[in-house]
Amino acid sequence: MVPSEKRIFAQSVEALFVRALGPHLTRDGRQRLKAVGLDLAEPLRHNYSLEQWRAFLEVAARDVFPGQPAEAAYLELGARYLQGFRQTSVGRASMQLVTHLGPEKTLERVPYNLRAGNNFNEVRVEELSKNAATLWVKDVLADNPFFASGFLAETLRASGAGTLDVKPIAFDGTAATYRLTWTQAKSQRPAGTVAPVRRLFG
Repeated sequence: MVPSEKRIFAQSVEALFVRALGPHLTRDGRQRLKAVGLDLAEPLRHNYSLEQWRAFLEVAARDVFPGQPAEAAYLELGARYLQGFRQTSVGRASMQLVTHLGPEKTLERVPYNLRAGNNFNEVRVEELSKNAATLWVKDVLADNPFFASGFLAETLRASGAGTLDVKPIAFDGTAATYRLTWTQAKSQRPAGTVAPVRRLFG
């Protein structure tokens, strides 16, 4: 492996495609994943290229959310990714901590959580105040910024945030800047729902 090559670790693939999406993929979807390099009938490889990961997302978006706009499908995939991550050994410990930190402290940990899943990503919290933050993500891991929007929204929800708005305010095809606002939750939103994200691109 070339040291500078962008690689996605097996735990990320396990979180989304085995734990979160496994029961929802059709037989055809599994065949199409196999054709682009992910055979779910075999043990996972140690890592996959970013190009493969993007191809896996494209297949899953069409298979699990047929007919939905890419924005909505990728938003849900991002949320499902975190839900699956919570079921892994690494994610279970990390997310137990998140539930006690609150949104502001949780956002400070996002760079560590994202980097645990690959060998290249960076996140900067550029501004953080009560119930609002601006984050820069080096690579959104997808062809649009909404996969990361779903991941960020689900992370905030797990930390106790209520009404959410995760809005991409800049996207250059690889990196994106997000503006996040939230309220403190009076009660938890049911698992599996995703806060709406305003359309800025497309």
